Amino acid sequence: MKINVNPSLQWGAVFQVPAAVVDKYLKIASPEQIKALLWVLRHASDSPELSELCAVLKCEEGDGRDYLKFWEELGILLCDDAYNQRPSPPSLKSADAKNTKKPQKPPLEPIPLINPTSEQILARANESPEIAFLFNESQKKLGRTVGYDTQCVLLMLHDQYGLPVEVILMIIEYCVSVNKASVAYISAVGRDWAEKEIDSIEKADEQVEILRRCNGIWKEFAAMAGISNPRPTSVQSEYLRTWTYELSFSVDMIFLAYEEMANHCAKLSFAYINKVLTNWYDSGLKTPSDVAEAAKKRSEKKSSSKREKSANKNDASYDIEEYKRSTIQDPIVYKKRNKK
Repeated sequence: MKINVNPSLQWGAVFQVPAAVVDKYLKIASPEQIKALLWVLRHASDSPELSELCAVLKCEEGDGRDYLKFWEELGILLCDDAYNQRPSPPSLKSADAKNTKKPQKPPLEPIPLINPTSEQILARANESPEIAFLFNESQKKLGRTVGYDTQCVLLMLHDQYGLPVEVILMIIEYCVSVNKASVAYISAVGRDWAEKEIDSIEKADEQVEILRRCNGIWKEFAAMAGISNPRPTSVQSEYLRTWTYELSFSVDMIFLAYEEMANHCAKLSFAYINKVLTNWYDSGLKTPSDVAEAAKKRSEKKSSSKREKSANKNDASYDIEEYKRSTIQDPIVYKKRNKK
């Protein structure tokens, strides 16, 4: 069957779609990711906002951010967003320890798009009982048939990222528990775990516990701040992990830092909140009462400084009134000369 564009169609505004989207990525992108990209390309000249995209797709901002992140990692989109950046957790060590710190490993590359063929996947499953077990158990946990795209991702998580089968299954189980079981999200979580070298059941259990605790903290924080997203993005979860586990801050302190951010930023900025909390940590402020006491001391110091300046202006090294009296001269009197 031949397919042609209707020649009688009244062409209005048109927009461009990169050929790579169709040639390379169409078969691995989800319908939601494709919808998000088409909307962004259509409104590219209008500097579209994430909130507008989510309103059109009727999704949460966390989901919309994940859709865009997929295209960003493939080099199709460039997302300029302060809290899309991966946070740099504050170091808890001394300056000397920083100098001897080993350089961090570079981030892992996304799973390559040169996927194995269906025949290669089938052959791998036949020759490796472990891979066959991975595919079968994944179907049970996802509650759906694992198709070609999912099999590619699972296989590459195991072969390229070096994640054991049991860890990959724990990733799937976690993604299902938070209602984000798309292939793209499973791939993103797997990449994150591989970067953190979570390669055992013990490490995976610890990571899941951290993620669940961060989700719980998010619910409390979101309720206090009036944020509607039901769960944090992966980047926001990393911030929450840093604030909770490394800096040992409570939800009340995180919300206090949020209020400080709201006084200076028009939009939600986790990077700004992170800066506030880092400064408090470095200053030894651990509770809201500590922050209030520090603010009181700053206020008193400023008031004292103003009083001192005012006193210095009035406390001159000479007497103004005495100076005025000493400079007042008697009227000048001209005497008449007697004529000879």
